[in-house]
Amino acid sequence: MLTVRKSLLGLAALVMLYSAQAFAQFPTPFTADIAVKSKTGDSMDGKVFVGDHKMRMDFDAHGHQVSRINDPSSQTSYMLMHQQHMYMEMHAGQQNPMQRGPKMPDLKAYDPSHPCANEPDMECEKAGTETVNGRSCDKWIFKNKKTGEVTTAWVDQKLHFPIKTVNTDGSEMDLTNVKEGAPPSSTFDIPAGYRKFDMGAMMGGRPPQQ
Repeated sequence: MLTVRKSLLGLAALVMLYSAQAFAQFPTPFTADIAVKSKTGDSMDGKVFVGDHKMRMDFDAHGHQVSRINDPSSQTSYMLMHQQHMYMEMHAGQQNPMQRGPKMPDLKAYDPSHPCANEPDMECEKAGTETVNGRSCDKWIFKNKKTGEVTTAWVDQKLHFPIKTVNTDGSEMDLTNVKEGAPPSSTFDIPAGYRKFDMGAMMGGRPPQQ
């Protein structure tokens, strides 16, 4: 049971990590396949759904099916754990429940002509235009002024969303099979019967609240 808890918590941290950049953006609606790799070599494959004002990512990793739903209107995100029929609720600016990994970013409008305009700790430089995974993209180099970490991002000119990112720490994200258009609104609903996840209970070894 303890191993399962650790696996779920680690998976939660990984999903939060790869949702951070998308949570701060407002792209044109689409669906796509997504593949991500963490700096430790962990990898996940899944789907991403972008609606008019919400976004969802579905992943299958370490034998667990999870989804992350971001709702900019309420500055709230939800992580759904499908096998457990449970969900975790998080708010913009809130430290993730593991107390490690990145802080969830505040929601800010995305300016395709200057992607880091609202990020005081980042500087960015356009490095040309390239076709990536069949999409016309602007290539941007992002540099964290505090840590020196560099991210290369290929931002879709029509969707205003990264099709591919590569970080100096070895982490990556890749979108393929992009289909333009908004998915059904029900895609962003918490399924009926799912219970709210009690992180305190899990960390303390107590059963979740009913």
